[in-house]
Amino acid sequence: MRWYVKLGKVMLSVLIILSPLSLTGCWDREYLKDLHLAYSAGFDVTENGMIKETVELIIPPDIEQKSTTNEIHTSYGHNLRSASNEMRNRVRGNIRFLKNGFQLLGKSVAKQGLYSNLDVNFRDPTNPTSNVRVIIAEGNASDILEQKMVGELKIGDFITQKIESLEEMSVFPKETLDTVFRFLKDPGQDFALPYIAIEGNEIITKGLALFNDQYYSGMTNPDQSILLVLMMGQKGKNARFTKKIDLGYPDNIQEYITINVGLKKVKRKFKVSVSADESVEVNLELKLQAVVEEFPGERLLKEKDLQKINQAFSEILTKEAESVVEEVQKANCDIFGVGRKLIAYHHNVWKEKNWSKDYRKVRFHPKVEIKIVDTGILE
Repeated sequence: MRWYVKLGKVMLSVLIILSPLSLTGCWDREYLKDLHLAYSAGFDVTENGMIKETVELIIPPDIEQKSTTNEIHTSYGHNLRSASNEMRNRVRGNIRFLKNGFQLLGKSVAKQGLYSNLDVNFRDPTNPTSNVRVIIAEGNASDILEQKMVGELKIGDFITQKIESLEEMSVFPKETLDTVFRFLKDPGQDFALPYIAIEGNEIITKGLALFNDQYYSGMTNPDQSILLVLMMGQKGKNARFTKKIDLGYPDNIQEYITINVGLKKVKRKFKVSVSADESVEVNLELKLQAVVEEFPGERLLKEKDLQKINQAFSEILTKEAESVVEEVQKANCDIFGVGRKLIAYHHNVWKEKNWSKDYRKVRFHPKVEIKIVDTGILE
């Protein structure tokens, strides 16, 4: 019996040793040296209706001591897929979007509609979507990507860092291909995307591009964009406002004061109600705790000044919130998801509405309340 057990153990050991030899390996593996990694991609519509695709490819160095370089390539097609196929015919090696940080869409694409240009990303499992930003260019996306370098940064790295920093400053909401695609499928919610442009030799922030359904319909400037992001219930690590406040000093000095409302928790109340005549009312209230970051006056702030500053900032930002609402309604952009509330809680009213026309009739009542909770310049 003992010799039988020992023989079994020997056979098992031999089987374990020899079994890996029968494996065929990874049949679908791809070597990095055979790939071209696309770090950024841009799309435009030409005058004759063709899709123009511009891609930044990162080229690995020949030796370890060298850094990577980038190349900008352009192709054309009758749709996005044919433009991408033409791009692959033009470059050496295959293209993979594994490191793609954003898609830059020219205003021509945004006006024509996003759905057909973004849908291919969700039908191709090799394309990432969860952390890929969608950005709108005022002119052509190709004009921005063809800058190739901004200082010592590759164009893709520069734009990625720019977008991330402005998200932290609450200028842009954090929208990705995933979130945008969900909005495109939602009849009760619109969205806004970062809006950039070339001015001279600089890539500047224009604000937020507003969308009605899948179409570009308007914009907000950077100052309005911060307040809009807060009204949407989002924020980054900082959200600064600089306003001119009259503190009533004897010499009647008008002082500019900078506050930061991103350091503390934002309290937001958003209520949609329907009256007897089926008109829609929206109460949108923000309670913001502020930190004074800059007061360049000749005197130190006093405790008695704080109430005056709170009231002045509250009045100014409430008026600006009303202007923001006017802009989004003029753009027919249901950025706050009023339609989503109607679908959920007033479905019979929603079914009777023609939302593409009735959204502009919604009566908004925005209110912003500021309370200074911290300052290092109190006397």
